[in-house]
Amino acid sequence: MTTTALYLPSPPKTWDANKDYVVHAGVSSFFTQRIEPAGKEFLGVVRRHRHKRTLDEDEEVEKALEDAEAEEGDLEEDEAESPKLLKSDPLKWKEQDHYAVLGLSAMRYKASEEDIKRAYRRKVLKHHPDKNPTGSDSFFKCIQKAWEVMSDPVKRRQWDSVDPKFDEDIPSAKAKGDFFDLYTSVFEKESRFSKTQPIPALGDDSASRDDVEAFYNFWFNFDSWRTFEMLDEDDTDQAESREEKRWLERRNKAERTKRKKADNSRINKFVEQAFAADPRIKKFREQDRAAKDAKKRGREAAARKAEEEAKRKAEEEAAAKAKADEEDKQRQAAEKKEREAAKNAVRKEKKSIKRIMRDHNNFLPHDTTVSPDAVAIQLSKLDEILEVLDVSGLESFRVRLEEAIPFGTDSLSLVLDEEHMSLVEQKKQQAAAAASNAASTAATSTATKTVKPEWTPKEIATLIKAVKLFPGGAVDRWVKIADYVNEHGWEDDVPTDARVMRTPKESIHQSKLLQTLQASQREKLQAIQKPKEKPVLETPPTTPTPSAAATPVAAEKVKPPTGPQPTMAPPNANWTAAQQIALEQAMRQFPAMQFREAPNERWEKIAGVVEGKSVKEIKKRVKELAEMVKNKKKQNA
Repeated sequence: MTTTALYLPSPPKTWDANKDYVVHAGVSSFFTQRIEPAGKEFLGVVRRHRHKRTLDEDEEVEKALEDAEAEEGDLEEDEAESPKLLKSDPLKWKEQDHYAVLGLSAMRYKASEEDIKRAYRRKVLKHHPDKNPTGSDSFFKCIQKAWEVMSDPVKRRQWDSVDPKFDEDIPSAKAKGDFFDLYTSVFEKESRFSKTQPIPALGDDSASRDDVEAFYNFWFNFDSWRTFEMLDEDDTDQAESREEKRWLERRNKAERTKRKKADNSRINKFVEQAFAADPRIKKFREQDRAAKDAKKRGREAAARKAEEEAKRKAEEEAAAKAKADEEDKQRQAAEKKEREAAKNAVRKEKKSIKRIMRDHNNFLPHDTTVSPDAVAIQLSKLDEILEVLDVSGLESFRVRLEEAIPFGTDSLSLVLDEEHMSLVEQKKQQAAAAASNAASTAATSTATKTVKPEWTPKEIATLIKAVKLFPGGAVDRWVKIADYVNEHGWEDDVPTDARVMRTPKESIHQSKLLQTLQASQREKLQAIQKPKEKPVLETPPTTPTPSAAATPVAAEKVKPPTGPQPTMAPPNANWTAAQQIALEQAMRQFPAMQFREAPNERWEKIAGVVEGKSVKEIKKRVKELAEMVKNKKKQNA
């Protein structure tokens, strides 16, 4: 006798066998019962076993049969199957014509979802294994696979992309016949794959230019949804490992891309061929060519008209030239008047500045005895400034002096020293540039075949006088200077034909060379011209200026100082060498002439460059440097 063991679940951990417990029911005794294999469920098991279906597949087939029987479709509407189609192998489902299997050979891709559903039910009703128990169910499996593909929109589109009944041939470029008869059907056939709907029609010979251009723009940018998954040669489901499956997927993807590229190339070739053969395009090109010729003829006519107009304008210009000459004379007269007014303004500004300096003790302290040398130095600074500045510069300088009057002579002296230091720096830069230009000019003149004699001392002295006699702004200044040198630059006993006539260009060149000379050398040349004039202080040799060429000097020789030269930066415990260098560079970078309207902005910029120093400390240091310049001039006097 067989013994059956029943295993109960383990009691919970909180159960205690020593405590009281209650018996609710007992287990009945076992008995033997015979079971007969019969009923719906047993038949379902047998059916699934016979047709080798899964439970889901069997339920789907039976449901389709029930729906088909409930619909009571007319089997006479179904297409007849050929013997070859009935022998289709369900394992080769990719090669079968799913539309033919479902009886939709005529409708194919135009069949709707409802059409496919009705066709499937008719096929199930006709070829269900229960309707043909003695026959093979292979064709019914083909029907099931066709339904699986056609009922899924994604799979149906993949299969439509490779529909074996689709004709990919296009008309030959040499094909004869009516263009619209040859190409209309091909465009309609290819339009089934377009993602964009609706598709513009090819039209006929009466179509407008806009319609034709829109049609070809659409096809030249044709976007196809056609894919080629159904042509994959490798089945990834049969891969033995994940790596093999990925490798097969990559190979299938590469093959699909290749086919997609070939299909796009085929469509582009077809569209270009149609565009080249379209009679409407030819007609439009002829129209464009005719319009272009008409425009060309219009341009030629316009050119002739313009030529006649130019001739007429030339005559008018010739008639108006006399009037223009008269207006030019009047303009020159007005410009001369303006120059005279500018000169008067300069004289007025200079007079006002000199009056301010005279009224305030030459910007020297009132509480100390002022030496004549100190006065001479202040006046020398002012003369240098007044000789360089123009009207606007003089006006700005005067305004700054007037603003400094309430703060005493120290502020006035600071304004004067600041302007003078800025002028000295500017003259240094000009002298360096002039020296460079002079060296370049000298090298060029050396290579010239024709070399004129060097300038005599008398010519140089006369040139210096002429530069002052004809200041900047005069009309034809250098022409007048050259004429003056040619007339007064030679001794009376020198014959006229033996004199060298100097040109304006030579005068400019010689003037630049003089600017590079030391002050003492220029004074020697001036002494030749004016030996009896009253001597004045000489500008320090370290500060050559352009105005020195026109400043009277002493006839007696002034010897330069032989003692030690004072340093530009006197010792100061509060200023490091780096700060002093930064100050000097900032003074050159931000000259006072550029900040006449806003002098405080200049001090702020300088303070931004000199690290660790305020505006007040920088002004104090500049004043110390100005005092150093005064002492240096006293030593050189």
